[in-house]
This record gives sequence, C-alpha cells and structure tokens, in this order.
Amino acid sequence: MGRRGIRYSLEDKLYYIHLVEQGQTVSGIERQYGVKQEQVNQWIDRFQTAGIDGLKRRKVRQYSSEFKQKVVDLYLAGNTSYPQLAKQFDISNPGVICQWVNLYTSGKSLKTTGRSKTMNTGRKTTQKERIEVAQWAIANSLDYNAAVQQFQVSYGQVYAWVKKFKQGGPEALQDRRGKDKSGKPHLTEAENQELKVKALEARIAYLSKENEVLKKMKELERKDAPQRLNTAQSKRSPKKP
Repeated sequence: MGRRGIRYSLEDKLYYIHLVEQGQTVSGIERQYGVKQEQVNQWIDRFQTAGIDGLKRRKVRQYSSEFKQKVVDLYLAGNTSYPQLAKQFDISNPGVICQWVNLYTSGKSLKTTGRSKTMNTGRKTTQKERIEVAQWAIANSLDYNAAVQQFQVSYGQVYAWVKKFKQGGPEALQDRRGKDKSGKPHLTEAENQELKVKALEARIAYLSKENEVLKKMKELERKDAPQRLNTAQSKRSPKKP
C-alpha cells in the first residue's frame, strides 16, 4: 500500500496499525514502506488512547518560546528522546522538537514569528533540482518538513523524490517523458559533481548540528555533576541520633 498525497490518510494509518496487530514489526514496515518507526508507534499510541479520533488530522498548533525552551531543556538534560517528548506534550511530529533543539544549539531564537506557509501543490523542477532535494533530505535523516522549507517544494514532492532516488538513483528522477523538463536527457559530469559536493555539504552541516547538541548535553552534565555528587553524599551520610 503506497503513500499517496501530501499527508498520510486515515486509511493509511489504520493499514499500518493493522500490520503491527498482525505481527509485523515497525522496523519491517519502515524498510518496506518507508514510514518511520516513531511515526507508526505514535499512531498506535493515539489509536489505543482515543480510537479513530486520535488518528484524524489535527489543527496546526503554535507554541510559545517559553514552551519551546522548556521542551528543549528537557531534551538536553538527557534521559528522554524526541518521540517521548512529543508523546508527553502532545506534539504531532517529533521532528518539530528536533528543529527547536537545532535552533537553540546554533544560537538562534526560539521565538514564534508566525507560521510559515507550506507549499501544497508543489512547483515545476528540473531533474538536477529533484536530485539535490532528495540528497539533502537523505543527508538530514529524512526530515521532509525541513526540506520543504529549504527548497520551497511540497511535502509530497520531497517524499516521492526520495523514494524514487532510493529505488532507482538519479535517473529515476527524470520526468515522465524520459527526459528533463529543461530539455536535457542527462546531467553533465560537472552537474553530477556539483550535486555530490552539495550532498556532502548537507551531511556535514547536519552532523555538525548533532555534534553541537552533544556538546551542549555534555556541558549540562558537567554543570549538574557537583549537585548530583552532593546529593549522593548527603544520602550516604549517617543520620544524627
């Protein structure tokens, strides 16, 4: 059952939940259908809590900078994960928390500046553009929402291009007539090299952000270490009669 449209339909969600109920693992579903494990687990949790109503599309929420900071601090303090925090605070997509953490660790503001418009209908692209978007999304751990904002294309386009690229490589991203809309059936060697460099740069940038998060976590651990030591010592100290 393939994924059609920009978002997963109610029928799609029920289908994947049914697969799990029949004994298929969420990791197997991710390998076969490309649906992230945490996404399937989230649907299962919502279905068990609220039934079909829990799977229906919800209104887009806006979060205050104070709320974002609270969630980011909890993540950086450790002993939790994006999916766990998303479940705890009823945030629809764990990737949203990842974006907040990346903003914070790169020194950017968590202030709400208004909801950015997401393209629903997509736009015309060349084969080179489609390859660049697919490579960027893969390099950034399949963060489709971030790719939408980065390249101003639709969610459905990103999803389809990544899937085609994984299955058939760059050639799979030619248009339906078997050639690129720009009139060139194949990319030049220079274009291929440029795309490879961009893919590498995207991966390096993503890993750099992840490294900043780890540094921040270690910094917080160092600050908390004396307090934890004092607490442990006080618990071991004999009580006065």
